Amino acid sequence: MASTSETSPLLRSTEEVPGLEDDSCGTVNKPVKMQRTVGVLAGAAILFGNCVGAGIFISPRGVYEKTGSAAGGMIVWAVAGLISTLCTLAYAELGTMMQESGGEFVYIKNTYGKYPAFLFSFCNAFLIKPAMLTVGVLTFADYMAALIWGDGATFVMVKSIGASVIVFLAVLNILSSKLIVKFCSFISIFKLVVVFFLLVCGFAIVIRGKQHKENFKPATAFKNASSNPTDYGLAFYFSAFSYTSWNSLNFMTEELKSPTETLPRAGMLGVTAVTVSYLLANISYLLLFSMTGIIDSKTIAMDSGYLAFGRVGELFMCIGLLLSVLGCVGGGILCVSRNIQSTAEDGQFPAWMSRINPTFNTPIPAILVLSTTTMMYLFVDPYALIPCLGTMEWFFYMITFSCLLYLRYTEPKNYRPFKIPIVVGVFLFLVTVACVVLPLFSSDRYSALMGFITLPLATVFYLAKHYYNKFSRSSYPAATMVSANSSVVSNSSVVSNSSVGSDKGGVGSLPVPSYGSHGNTLKESIVFKNG
Repeated sequence: MASTSETSPLLRSTEEVPGLEDDSCGTVNKPVKMQRTVGVLAGAAILFGNCVGAGIFISPRGVYEKTGSAAGGMIVWAVAGLISTLCTLAYAELGTMMQESGGEFVYIKNTYGKYPAFLFSFCNAFLIKPAMLTVGVLTFADYMAALIWGDGATFVMVKSIGASVIVFLAVLNILSSKLIVKFCSFISIFKLVVVFFLLVCGFAIVIRGKQHKENFKPATAFKNASSNPTDYGLAFYFSAFSYTSWNSLNFMTEELKSPTETLPRAGMLGVTAVTVSYLLANISYLLLFSMTGIIDSKTIAMDSGYLAFGRVGELFMCIGLLLSVLGCVGGGILCVSRNIQSTAEDGQFPAWMSRINPTFNTPIPAILVLSTTTMMYLFVDPYALIPCLGTMEWFFYMITFSCLLYLRYTEPKNYRPFKIPIVVGVFLFLVTVACVVLPLFSSDRYSALMGFITLPLATVFYLAKHYYNKFSRSSYPAATMVSANSSVVSNSSVVSNSSVGSDKGGVGSLPVPSYGSHGNTLKESIVFKNG
C-alpha cells in the first residue's frame, strides 16, 4: 500500500483534477501546476541566499551595543542560530504534513480557519515582507550610488536605482523559477566567498600581530557586559533579524522535489550554513575591531576589508554586500509571491492573483503585486518600521507554533513524515511569546505596537471580501463541484470519504487526514455550468 503522503488529496496539493478539458467556450480549463524543480542543494542555497543579506553587515553593531561584551555578543549570535535551526525543523513538520505552498497561511488556515490565516497573509504580503525587502533594496541603492557618484548621489538617483533593482528581480522571477533559483544559487556561492574573505581579513590582522586579543581572553571577554536581561533580549532581536527567512522553503513546498525529504534536509543544511557563516564573520569582526570600534562602525564589512587590504579590500566587500543584498531580495520575491498566490487560490485575495502563467509556469500577478508594493515602500522610511515589523513577524510565528501544538493534541494519529520532540515545540512557542511581549517593555514599545494596527485594517478587508463574495454568489447560476478523483457532483450532493477514490488509481480506502476543525478533507474545484 502506498504511503498516505503520496496518495492523500490534501497532501497532493498540486494534483490535477482528471476529466477537466477545455470546452468550446473555455469555461473549464486544466489547472496549471507549479513544477517541482528544487532539490536539497538548491533549496539550501535559496534559504542561505534569503537569510544572508544586509543583516550580517548591519546587525553586529546593535548586538554588541546591547550586550556590551564580546563574549556576550557571540553567545547571542549562537543562540539565535540554534533557535532558528529548531524553528526550521518545526516548520518542516508542518510543511511535510500539509504539502502546499504558502507557509504559515496554510498551517493557520487548516488549524484555526480562514480568518486568522487571512490576517497573516495580509500583513505578510502588504506590510512585513515588502518593507523588509525595501530595506535590502535601499541598502543596495545607497551603496551603489556611493560607489558611482560618491557624495554627489541625489535622492532621485538612489530611488531610481532601487526601482531598477525591483524591476530587474521581478523580471527574473517572472521568466522562470529555474532561472531565479540558479541566480540565487550563484549569489549564495559568492556570499560564502565574502564570508571567507572576512575570515581572511581577520587572519591577516593576526599575522601582523594587530588583532584585538582582549576580545578573546577569558578575563576581558565579558568586560562591560550588560546586567540587564532586557538588553540581551533586544540583542537577540537584532541577531534574529539576520536569520529572517529561515522559513523560505515553506512558501514554495509545491516546487520542492520530494518535500518529505527535501524540506527538512534543505532547511537544516541552509540554516546550519547561515549560522556557521555568521559566527565566523563575528570572529573576524572581533579580531579586527575593539568593542568601541564595532559599535561606532556604520559599514563594518567595508571597514574590515579596508583595515586588512586597503582600498582593494574595501571595494571587494562593497561588491560582496551589493550581491548579497541582490540575492536576498530576489529570493524574497520568489518565496513571498507564492504566499500571495496560494492565498488568492484559496479565495482570500482576488482570484486573478492566483493565476500561474502557462508559458513560464510562474505566478506573474502575485509577483507584480509584491513588486509594486515593495516599490511603494521606497518612498517611506522602512528602517523606522523594523521594530513593528519584527514584533508582527514573531506574533505570527507564535500563532504557527501554537498550530503545531494544537494539532499534536487534537490529531495525534495523523501522518507526520517528519516529527520533532514535543518539548521543542513548547520551547519555541514560549520563545516566540517572549519575543512578542519583550519589546512592549522597551523604549521602542510604541513602534512595536504600531504593527498591530494592521490587524483591524486587515479585518475590514476580510469582511468586505466575505460579503462581496456572498452577494456575488447569490446572483450566480447553480454551481457544480468536481472532486479530485471522481466525476461531476451537483452542489446538493454529499461526498463521503468512502466514495473518494472509486476510480482506478484513486485513494480507495486509504485514510484522508484532516487537520484541525477547519482542515479540508477533499481537494475540490468549482466549475460553473453554461447557461
